[in-house]
Amino acid sequence: MSNILRQIELLFKRRSTPARPRRVRARRAAPRAAPRENDPFLYEVWVRLRREYFPDREDLDTYNVHWSPRRQKRVLASCNIRQRRVVVARELFEPTACKWIAAVLYHELCHAVIGEGVHLSGGKRQWHGAQFRELEALHPDIPALNSWIRSGGWAMAVRSNRTRTAWNSRRGAQVS
Repeated sequence: MSNILRQIELLFKRRSTPARPRRVRARRAAPRAAPRENDPFLYEVWVRLRREYFPDREDLDTYNVHWSPRRQKRVLASCNIRQRRVVVARELFEPTACKWIAAVLYHELCHAVIGEGVHLSGGKRQWHGAQFRELEALHPDIPALNSWIRSGGWAMAVRSNRTRTAWNSRRGAQVS
């Protein structure tokens, strides 16, 4: 019996001693990739949309608009205001998805127009707040794009792209 009490005592002593702080390894910053060139097709759509919806904002033509070098799963596009860069998911080039490129670029253009003057709420930026939605509502395809995304169209485009890429790589390996 005393042996059991001693083991319990030892357990409590172990817990009461403060744990040594774990050493945290510093994360190495990934090397920055060289800035990508504008994709002629995407940049042309970007400039056309800017001229049509925001003719007085010629400064937006300095944005770098290109396809993402990475495979995307959730993000259709992103707009980095500070670096003046828009990255579009390559999966949008799928035949079923390419009709949404203009609407997606318009969405990112709205982010660029508002810039960092985004409304703060609770200390957080409201990137898709009322001001943004008001601007976005000017484009007629935005409701259909949102419906397409909600109904699984984007997920289907991603799967189709993965399948096509895998099929082409297997086919290329067989030809060699």
